Amino acid sequence: MPACPKCAQTQQQIKDGFTPAGSQRYRCKSCGCRYTPEAKDWGYTEETRLVALRLHLEGYSLRAISRSLNVNHQSVANWINDFTTYLPANYEDLIDMARIDGLID
Repeated sequence: MPACPKCAQTQQQIKDGFTPAGSQRYRCKSCGCRYTPEAKDWGYTEETRLVALRLHLEGYSLRAISRSLNVNHQSVANWINDFTTYLPANYEDLIDMARIDGLID
């Protein structure tokens, strides 16, 4: 049996269901703490997210990307929106300068 992370007790640990990801959850009968000793990863891999971003930049629609990667279209939209937080603050100025220089249409 695993040890409780709160009181370090190894006795009186009982199974207490599963997490949404499918990991076994335990409850300590001594202190009442609920915990998951070996949590499973939840969500999609970083590679899948980058492929979705690359397809979006190539002009594919969100639904086309979702069909090809077998993920929900809203997940793809969320990944693209999350990526925008990594763009520099002057991103729009850089795009305008690239248009003036003829680098993009």
